[in-house]
Amino acid sequence: MKIAFDVDVLAKQMDINRMVHQVADWGYKYIEQSPHPRINPFYKHPLFSKECEMEYRKALKETGVEISSFIVVYRWSGPKEEQRKFAVANWKRMIQIAADMGVQVINTELSGDPNQQEICNGM
Repeated sequence: MKIAFDVDVLAKQMDINRMVHQVADWGYKYIEQSPHPRINPFYKHPLFSKECEMEYRKALKETGVEISSFIVVYRWSGPKEEQRKFAVANWKRMIQIAADMGVQVINTELSGDPNQQEICNGM
C-alpha cells in the first residue's frame, strides 16, 4: 500500500521543485499529482513540456519521492460530442505522460456539465 500526498493545494502556491521538496520534508514518499497549471490543468489539454518534465524528474531524484498517480479531470461525460472528443485527446496525452514518467495509475471523475446531469450521466 502507498500513502501519497495530494499536492493540490501546494501546486497552487509553489513551483514543482519546491512542491516535491516540501512533500519530502513532510516525510511522504509518494505524490498524488492533482491537476496542475503546468502539467494537467482542469478540463484543458495537458501542458507538460520537456522543461517541466526535466524539472519534475530532477526534484524526484533529489528527494527520492515518487509519483504514485495522476488525477485528471476532463469533460469526457459532457453533453456535447466535441467536448467528449477533446477529453479523449487529453486522456491520450495524459496516458503518454504517465507512461513516460513511469506512473501506472491515473485517477479521474466522470465530469460533465452539472446543469445537464441526466444527459451527462447517460454519456
